[in-house]
Amino acid sequence: MELECPALERGNRLPVKYTCKGEGISPPLRIKNVPEGAESLVMVMLDPDAPLKTFIHWLLYDIPSDVRYIEEDEKRYKQGRNSLYRIGYFPPCPPWGEHRYVFTLYAIDKKLDLEEGATFRRVKKYMKNHIIQSAELVTVFKK
Repeated sequence: MELECPALERGNRLPVKYTCKGEGISPPLRIKNVPEGAESLVMVMLDPDAPLKTFIHWLLYDIPSDVRYIEEDEKRYKQGRNSLYRIGYFPPCPPWGEHRYVFTLYAIDKKLDLEEGATFRRVKKYMKNHIIQSAELVTVFKK
């Protein structure tokens, strides 16, 4: 399985448009080679370089397994809570230096059937022992 962002700039840089310095909308993502047996997909965007602990920027779940493109500023799929406990995408805005933003896509063998606004902790609990495969995309941004 593969996860790509067609909007990335040279060096896997996340364009300003998708950050606090731009429009602050979520970037588009392309999904390839979803494994057989996957019933749904889960995608999370994390900042492992955040000062206190890993910051959750975006969480999507119950994405149908036949989806191959997540649109820019996506609103069609269930969105979870970010680290500020808000539902939806929170644009990168590192306080200093360059930060990595890690998008991880999980193919799972069931639909989670959680309400919109679940936390990543809850999503992880529900998908535990149901992950078929995962893919990762690492991007960077510096204010």
